[in-house]
Amino acid sequence: MSATSLGTVGVWAIGNDQTGLLITDHSFDFSDQEKNVLNKSGEIIGMGIYQEKVEIKISGLVPLTAAFSGKIAAVIALGNAIPAHAQNMTGGSTILRSLSRAANNEDWEKIDLTAIHYPFMTVV
Repeated sequence: MSATSLGTVGVWAIGNDQTGLLITDHSFDFSDQEKNVLNKSGEIIGMGIYQEKVEIKISGLVPLTAAFSGKIAAVIALGNAIPAHAQNMTGGSTILRSLSRAANNEDWEKIDLTAIHYPFMTVV
């Protein structure tokens, strides 16, 4: 379902479905490591940024047919592109790191997963 936009608005909703789940929300959390260069007085005069990565969290519902079947530590493909906020996000692999499935007596079966995109890791 799309929204009717009036006035100045932001981006509405989620762009694409993920394979094997009915996505309700997702997030991309960017992080890196840094190593500072200090002068003789201990002041920062430079720094190196490295180990960029993106932690991806996805929540949704398990569909009745073709349910999500990804395995922990396996490469997954995303239906939504990772926003380009990191410096060197040109390739790499997205690895499934955690998965949670829950069912209640009077509700839909739910799924939450966390994956990390490593821009320089190639998995064959």
